[in-house]
Amino acid sequence: MKAVPVMLFLVLGLGLSAAAARAHEGEAHREEAAPPLPPLALAERPHRLDDGSLYVPKAAQHLLGIRTLAWTGVATRIVSLPAEVQAQPAAAVAFTAAEPGRLEPEGAWPLPGRAVKAGQLLAWLRPTISQRDAARRRADVADLDQKLIIANLNVERLSLQGAVNGDQKVATGNIYLEEAVAQRDALQRQRELIAESLAERVPLRAPVGGTVLAVPARAGDVVAAGQLLFQFSDPNRLRLSALVYDPTLGARLHAASLRLPDGDVAELAYRGQEPLATAPGWRLAFDLDDGDDLMPGQVVRLDAQVQGATLPGGACAVDGSGAPVVWLHNAPERFVPLHPATCDVAVALRQGDRLVVQGAGLLAQYR
Repeated sequence: MKAVPVMLFLVLGLGLSAAAARAHEGEAHREEAAPPLPPLALAERPHRLDDGSLYVPKAAQHLLGIRTLAWTGVATRIVSLPAEVQAQPAAAVAFTAAEPGRLEPEGAWPLPGRAVKAGQLLAWLRPTISQRDAARRRADVADLDQKLIIANLNVERLSLQGAVNGDQKVATGNIYLEEAVAQRDALQRQRELIAESLAERVPLRAPVGGTVLAVPARAGDVVAAGQLLFQFSDPNRLRLSALVYDPTLGARLHAASLRLPDGDVAELAYRGQEPLATAPGWRLAFDLDDGDDLMPGQVVRLDAQVQGATLPGGACAVDGSGAPVVWLHNAPERFVPLHPATCDVAVALRQGDRLVVQGAGLLAQYR
């Protein structure tokens, strides 16, 4: 009879266990949170430090393929600049009207780009003077004709006196004769100038040989005295004007060259930098003394050697916010981010600083 309570206790115990097991069937249970990593495990993973630098263990550096390069300092790079071909100011010659009048062509009217020779007839200027001025000039011509008659008589008289005296002539006789000849020549030249002003047309001839650079006046125009008619330039002396937006580019310029249409490379002489008057930016001026294959107004592309602290390839990456970032490896397992304005502008670095040149983009993904 004593065995019955023992068996009953065992049966009740098994039933309670089964009931408890059925009571948890179908119920949703929340997964338990993973236990926090111990400090030793955290030290083996890349993570940000309080000062903003990135801690990357040696093992992780090998997995990410991190490579660094020592900073060597100032470097030189080639910058390609578009430039406009212009005439050198010293090689440009302006031709103005000597007096008011109307322009008349001599054949075809000269146009920019035309090659001319020194003394070549380009056009005619028909003077426009009032009747009073014309009458005054005719009176001046008549007066000069009278003075020339007297001047010629003086020259002949002194010449005859010298011939009569022969070897006995004194030195002062030569002085009087030379003075009389000079006065006669001056009167003759003065008469010619006034007579030319009364002529129907005055020839306009090229003062120098070269290329017609500009023609502000046109055939049939009535021009004033001193008005610009033509402008000439030496085709072998040109200036290249390049537009830039970096105010320090001119100071960092080392050399410049231009590849000519025939394939030759011409060295350019840097002349200076000036700000634009009506727009932001600066204009760099380069002189070219052998540019017979180029024309003013033509746009070319020159190569400028600029000295500056340039970043090596692969050193600049983009962080999570889209800003440029450069990583400085200042300790065996620590990397400091530097943020330049653009990837073309280097940050302040010292000689021997090590920059990440491979894997910089992977480091930028850690936050």
